[in-house]
Formats: sequence, structure tokens, C-alpha cells
Amino acid sequence: MLQARRLGKRFGSRWIFRNVEIDLARGQCLVVLGPNGAGKSTLVKVLARLIPPSEGQVQGPQGDLRVTLGLSSIELAVYPALSVLEHLQLAARLRSCPDRAEELIDLVGLKDAHQTHGAKLSTGMKARLKLAMAVQPQPDLLILDEPGASLDEHGKALIEQIARDQMKRGALVIATNDPAERRFAHLELRLGE
Repeated sequence: MLQARRLGKRFGSRWIFRNVEIDLARGQCLVVLGPNGAGKSTLVKVLARLIPPSEGQVQGPQGDLRVTLGLSSIELAVYPALSVLEHLQLAARLRSCPDRAEELIDLVGLKDAHQTHGAKLSTGMKARLKLAMAVQPQPDLLILDEPGASLDEHGKALIEQIARDQMKRGALVIATNDPAERRFAHLELRLGE
């Protein structure tokens, strides 16, 4: 599902990480650990092919990345003028996948906020919406960057449900500082040591 060989990323002369090796199979979860500034979010962006590596190679799911890859990150923004429902409808059109809006709104606990615009969503509600959009195409590979950040206990239970569902369907990468999220790991990668 995901392979990385001698993967490295630098900005200027500073290496963020180097010689990262990953072999992630279907049904597995890789948890990326490390202190703030260790390069977890940068690695996530390289694995999601949002930025290129400085060295090495990444091979992920084959086919159209709009549907084979799902990403939820604390750095991703939501559109202030779109409602929760409109976000999911737009994302489905852009990704050429079924919108599953009602199902996903129920899944992430935003039924009462389905008409609320992005500008009026709390940080936790935005995190739930980003999770819904990440799983919308039922991707082969799901990448979650700090998924539990900004979520309450119900939200953290949602992460567990999404993780278990994803590992039945494909593979999962979680970049986190939350020790509780290590329980999903089949493999661990620690950056910054």
C-alpha cells in the first residue's frame, strides 16, 4: 500500500528527515511519532505527494489519488462560506466519488451543524469535517496528521472507529504526539532522534 525508500526532505541546508524506509501493507497502521518540529507534518505531506522529497522515492496506491488517498491535517482549512453539507458535496464532485454526505455527517457527529458555514464551526467541528472529507472516497490509504488535536472524548472515539474501518479497507498512517493513538500501530516510525 505504501513504500518509501531512502526518503529525505530538506529545506535549504537543514535536513528535516533522512533515510526513511516504510513498508506498509493493507490492514496495517503506521504511527509516526516525534516531538514538535521533528518533521511529522512534513513527512505526511511527502507521503501524500503534496510536496516532493529531496531524495528517495515514495510509492503509494495506484490510480487516481483523488480517490485512492485520503488526508486529514490540522493545517488544512475549510471554506468559510460553505456549509458542512456543501463541503462534502463539493469534495465529492472534485474527487469524482459519491458524496455520501448524509452518511458522513452522521458518522462524524455533525448532523445538527450540517447547514453551518465553515466560518462558524468550532475548531473541533472543523476537525470532524476534515475527517469526513478524508474518508469520503473510501481511500486505499488514509493519512491523518494529528487527528485527535481539538477533539473531545467523543471525537477521539470517532478516530478509533475511522482507524478500524480504514484498516479493514486499506492502510493507515497517523502522525501524532498523542500516546493513546499509538494503540493503532502495527509499525512505528520515530522522527527527531
